[in-house]
Amino acid sequence: MTEDDYHRYIKAFNARDYSSLETFFTDDFALENAGFRVEGKKAFREFYAFFHEFCREEVIFKGFYPGKEGFVSNVIIRFTGLKDLSPDVLAEKGYSGMTPVPAGISVDVEFLILYLLDPSGLIRFIKGAVWVPAV
Repeated sequence: MTEDDYHRYIKAFNARDYSSLETFFTDDFALENAGFRVEGKKAFREFYAFFHEFCREEVIFKGFYPGKEGFVSNVIIRFTGLKDLSPDVLAEKGYSGMTPVPAGISVDVEFLILYLLDPSGLIRFIKGAVWVPAV
């Protein structure tokens, strides 16, 4: 995947164009973040159908760093609460590591995201890490 491809990926994500977004993934890709794991395209769609009912995400590009098996991106994700989401509902769904954003509030969080690719260049694994700068 090139940086130009990644910009198309972000555009699809921000547009909630999951059909286009999934063309970047292997069938059995996995996403790990905030203490939970989503495996496969079906689970990916189920997670985002749930989460985006409560919160809008906008990915803002900062950097792209290619490596031998994939790349790391540096992004800001702007989370905007659409409806209140309780920790109890998150736990019930298996996403207890997430922090809900209250309705009407926007929060910008900087992430470093590791993307591992298969030999054809499709994403096989995603893992996000929150960037916590020194104070």
